[in-house]
Amino acid sequence: MRKRTRALNKPVLNNARPLLQQWLQPYRPKLLLAVFAAALSVPLLLWQMWCLALLADAMLAAALPAGTLLTDRPAPEFPFVLLWQFALAFLLRQLCLLLRDLLTQQSSRLLRTDLRQQLLNKLAAQGPARQRFGSDGLLSTLLTEQIDALDGYISRYWPQLFQVIWTPLLIAVVVCWHSPLAGLLLLLTAPLVPLFMVLVGREASKASSEKLAELGRMGARLWQFLQGLSLLRRLNAIPQATAQLEHATERYRQSSLQVLRLAFLSTAVLELFASLAIALVALYLGLGLLGELPWAKGGVPVAFAPAFFILLLAPEFYQPLRQLGTDYHAKAQAEAAALALKPLWLLPSLPMQPAGKPAQDSLPTVCSPSENTPLLQLQQIRLGSEAQPRLLIPQLQIKAGERLLLQGDSGSGKSSFLQLLAGFADFSGDYWFAGKPVDTANRPMLWSQLSYLTQTPELFAGTVAENLRMALPGATDAALTAALQQVGLLAELGVATALDYSLGEAGQGLSGGQQQRLCLARLLLADRPLWLLDEPFAELDQDTAAGLAVLLAQLSLGRTLLIASHQWQQLSFLDGALLLQQGQIIGRQPLGVVG
Repeated sequence: MRKRTRALNKPVLNNARPLLQQWLQPYRPKLLLAVFAAALSVPLLLWQMWCLALLADAMLAAALPAGTLLTDRPAPEFPFVLLWQFALAFLLRQLCLLLRDLLTQQSSRLLRTDLRQQLLNKLAAQGPARQRFGSDGLLSTLLTEQIDALDGYISRYWPQLFQVIWTPLLIAVVVCWHSPLAGLLLLLTAPLVPLFMVLVGREASKASSEKLAELGRMGARLWQFLQGLSLLRRLNAIPQATAQLEHATERYRQSSLQVLRLAFLSTAVLELFASLAIALVALYLGLGLLGELPWAKGGVPVAFAPAFFILLLAPEFYQPLRQLGTDYHAKAQAEAAALALKPLWLLPSLPMQPAGKPAQDSLPTVCSPSENTPLLQLQQIRLGSEAQPRLLIPQLQIKAGERLLLQGDSGSGKSSFLQLLAGFADFSGDYWFAGKPVDTANRPMLWSQLSYLTQTPELFAGTVAENLRMALPGATDAALTAALQQVGLLAELGVATALDYSLGEAGQGLSGGQQQRLCLARLLLADRPLWLLDEPFAELDQDTAAGLAVLLAQLSLGRTLLIASHQWQQLSFLDGALLLQQGQIIGRQPLGVVG
């Protein structure tokens, strides 16, 4: 069973590679320039090492008498020109490597920033439907930790794939020129490094994938803990929740240590085989210089300068292979991250408006209720697959200014219907808003004409003014104060301090009713003709819900309102109800006969 699981994991990770290549495509020119800079550093390395070998040979020739085994030439003058050549080669090589690092790091930073923005746009286009991909804590982890896990693959592993071919090949050619046997030793031992890299790195890849999944779950759990902190405090359940968090943290620590153990093991194996291979070349060259080779007794097959040159190049021959082995873990992390991000990447992108053309100008002026003109028209709408549809609407018209209740049991399709109207759900069929068809291309135009309020208020840590300006960034303080006055929050928060009142995460610092009223104030600021409310009374007590219903009756006058709620008895101001059952609208009834 374990072998079968491994066999299934391999193609899954392989499926992530085309996605990684797709993300890299816009940055290939810059990365290829980095590869070229790295490739140019190899001839400079050869030049640098050859100068160093000649300097060592000259120093040795000056120290030993003429006619020895190592040299039969008279002692020459010290070649100071080699010092300048060595320094120039060293400087140019460092500049090439610096350019490579700058280009790869810049490409990695730009790619991750762009990818994060694209995924945020895709999630924004989903609206509340994003929850099917996980909690906000899990999504936050995906957009931060998982995207950052791509850095090693972009900045190190991908460029190293080219370097691992070019550098050993060029060094092998130069070494073979001076000593075919030494070159043959290098070429024969080179495959051992990637072989053991794959054998040991496979388990590291699997462990890395499991670690990233564990990190996502822990992030989601921490977010849920922070969201429900006030409730946990009231229930005196913080010690139990803390214990669960500590247990999850310990599991993550153990999985991280497992990955580190495998990474250290992999690195140790690579270093061992590279060291043995270098030692084998050094043994051959040393015995040759001493004239102790069995097949060349008393002879020197490789002179000191070429031998020293080869010995200097031997570690550089294995360095790209060893580096690739180290970066193999970055590749494993990137593939696991790409696999986790793939469902978000496959979502449709948020359409962009043409420059200089506001979305508000893309739709006609909404008809007034007196004109008795349908604001919303739906025909042959289907959500979900044809075999198992989540929502079916053969035909429906809603007039401008109508205020309707969506009534039905849990799971009947109320939230799906609201998400359809808000443009957050893919559908088949025809949907018109104010006489204009709604499709993927003009969803932003639809969003500019509606306000959507979920049962969980979308509030963030900051001041009341900052939360209100999410609806209208250019709103003045006077407009914000007027909106708070309309929903009855101005007096409760203090006339002088209301706009600067600080909220915690998810609106902490306000009661449930105050949070909903703050969201209503945001709807008023946006001043849009269509309001969609999904269970706004779900978290409120009966008295607070009744007060909010009275306020809603006043504020929604002249607007088209669709509200999903089980507490329909408090909504007597509505014009009627749409009854949903098992994903279908079965009829429209007056509000008094609902139930």
